Amino acid sequence: MKTTIKQALLWVLAASALFLSCNKFESTEAPGPDEPRYNINVTLGGAAIEVETKTTGEASTVSANEAKVNSLQVLVFRGDFLDAYGTANASSVSVSCTAGTRTIYAVVNGPNLSSVTSLSALESTMVDLSSNSTSSFVMVGSTSATLPGTGSVSIPVSRMVSRIVLKKITRNFTAASLQSLSFKVDSIYVVNAAGNFNYKLNASPSKWYNEGKDKGEVTALLRDAPGVLIANNSSYSTPHYFYVMPNSAASKTTRLVIVATLGTQKYYYPVDMPALQYNKSYEITGVTIKRGGSDNPNTPVTSSDISFSVSVNGWTTNDIAEQLM
Repeated sequence: MKTTIKQALLWVLAASALFLSCNKFESTEAPGPDEPRYNINVTLGGAAIEVETKTTGEASTVSANEAKVNSLQVLVFRGDFLDAYGTANASSVSVSCTAGTRTIYAVVNGPNLSSVTSLSALESTMVDLSSNSTSSFVMVGSTSATLPGTGSVSIPVSRMVSRIVLKKITRNFTAASLQSLSFKVDSIYVVNAAGNFNYKLNASPSKWYNEGKDKGEVTALLRDAPGVLIANNSSYSTPHYFYVMPNSAASKTTRLVIVATLGTQKYYYPVDMPALQYNKSYEITGVTIKRGGSDNPNTPVTSSDISFSVSVNGWTTNDIAEQLM
């Protein structure tokens, strides 16, 4: 009996040693200093870097700015531990990694991540809306690869922001007393703009810009001042682009506000946005204004005051129906 138990124990120990040997490349521990390393070339892929992000006006200019890759950071993880980090001012970079199945993140135009040491730390990192600019939008993507089975990895990336587009404003006053008054679009801005989002793309915002009113925050992304006069039964058709972080609208509704002066009276025309998702473009195809609006930006106008429609495309675009105001 003792011999049988001893033999069984030896078989268990031998099997365990074999299992550990076969899985040494799958260890989730930090890599040792003497482990062999393999070079892989990580390049960006996917539609996100080929499509249309804020400046006002020509779609081709906006598209070029939204697609710019000013910097690339690649982080390779072995389980939760950082295995390799590389950066370049280009759309590809070569990094040296240990063997095994690895999680690889690509971050475009993002803040410096050289101090990140774990996957969990990266994925929980919140990126502020102010880290974006009209020609440098933060993008992120990830994939899994087994090394040294491949020498090249392509990672699709997505913009972390949501885009709001106002395409056209039409003046169509029906009251004769209003038709002769001047109508000037002074400004267009976003309130309750979600201010941050995490690299794992699943967090709720913990920061807000222009909360409740226009505070002049992140104006390059959240505010335009066209200052244009619109004659009655005419349209202003220059598109305006705005950028916010995603917002499920669970606690606050993101709102686009048009501010106009009718004669000498200032009016507000707020448009409530639906839940906003990252890398989606919410396009207000048109706003038709038929009368004076609200006295403040937080009071909705009635359907007789404004009409609009919203659409969503890839970016993904969500169309929002034309608004009558």
